[in-house]
This record gives sequence, structure tokens and C-alpha cells, in this order.
Amino acid sequence: MRKSSRLYTVFSLLGLLGIVGGCQTSNDPGPDDSAYYPLQTGDYWVYQVMEETYSLTNGATTRAYQLQQKISSSFTRNGQVFFQVEESTRQSEQNNWQVSAIRTVSKSLSEVVSQDNNVPTVNLLFPVSATTSWNINTYNGLPDTLTLRYQNIGRPFATAKLSFDRTVSVVGPTDSTLINLTKYQRVYAQNVGLVYRENAALAYCQSTPDCIGKGKIDSGTRQKWTLIASSRVP
Repeated sequence: MRKSSRLYTVFSLLGLLGIVGGCQTSNDPGPDDSAYYPLQTGDYWVYQVMEETYSLTNGATTRAYQLQQKISSSFTRNGQVFFQVEESTRQSEQNNWQVSAIRTVSKSLSEVVSQDNNVPTVNLLFPVSATTSWNINTYNGLPDTLTLRYQNIGRPFATAKLSFDRTVSVVGPTDSTLINLTKYQRVYAQNVGLVYRENAALAYCQSTPDCIGKGKIDSGTRQKWTLIASSRVP
């Protein structure tokens, strides 16, 4: 009888420990959303850019070139680390890079902010969630409001040359009508950064009944960036 009582006590204690252990919060860290926008001095990203321009006077023209973004240095101001990004362009791999712009980027637990010509814009807002949305012009006072949100969180994404297992898309309002088309899209890969970018602002033909609704572009621009090389890609 005494032996049976002891066994019951032992099993009761084990069961209680199991319940307590099951109620404890896991110490395993969650996914690092900031990994979608890695920042480290020396990192670089090279994009193939396709730029289309439409006008009633000159018709359609297409320009192809390469663009490189490289983190050249960093500095600290008021406890915040800022990274200096040097942007360069070239017509092809046979040409030398020519610096075209220099901007700064900072990242905190809540957001990623880039500053170009003293105009700050909010690139990402954390956490990365389908319910997260923000105004890209929150800090610059511009009258234009562009609300961004996340889409296709954690999904794979592939270009003609590269593929990425885990990405997230940042999109703005897409307006596609018989009159015009506007599009804003950025795709970021974890531990890589920006891998694809597209902007479009097009106006369709409205001058004659024959062209209305046919998708004939009268004016506007469309630009696509596709990552082709990076210090963060094997």
C-alpha cells in the first residue's frame, strides 16, 4: 500500500512539472524582420535596369543599364547608426561605374528610413505583417501620400538568374483602368535585401474612339530593377 502511494506521488509530481513546463513561454527568438533589409559596410547590390519612356512627340524609348548600390561607410549620430549608400550606374559590364547619388539609410527596431537630398522616406515598417501599413512620406512633409503595405510574406521569389526562398513584397495602391496605370512594388529577400523593384505611371490613349480601351500608351514611364549580383548572394 505504501509502495503504491509513493508511485502515485511521483507520477503526480511529473505531471505537474509537465504542465508548468508547457505553460512557460519559449525563449526561442522569432523571425528577424529587419533581415529583409540588411545593412553592413562593404555590402553591394547590382541591378539590371529597364526604363521605358512614352510621349506623344517622341513615341516610345527604352533604356537599359546597370545600377549599383554600395554601403561605403557608416557613422553614429545621437546614438543612431547611419549607413552611407553610394549609387553608381554604367551602361554594361565593360564600362566603369559612375557615381550618380549618395544617400543615407538608418534602421531601428520599428522602421527603415532612407534620406535622399535631405528628404527622408520610410522604406519598411516593422513588424512585417499583412495588417501593417504606412505612409512613405511620414517624415518629409510632402503633400503626396503614398500608403504602402506588405504582401506575399515569406514566399519564394525568382528572377531569370536568381531565386530566393523567403521574401516579402511591399506594394502601393495599384490603379489600373482604361485611362491610366500606376504601380509601386518592391521585393525584399531575407538576408539579401532588395531583389526586385518596379514603378509605373502610364496614361493610355483617349484621343480617338479606336484607341480607347486598347491599352495604347500615350505617355508616362515604367522602370524595373532586377538583382543580378550582390555580396550577399553566393
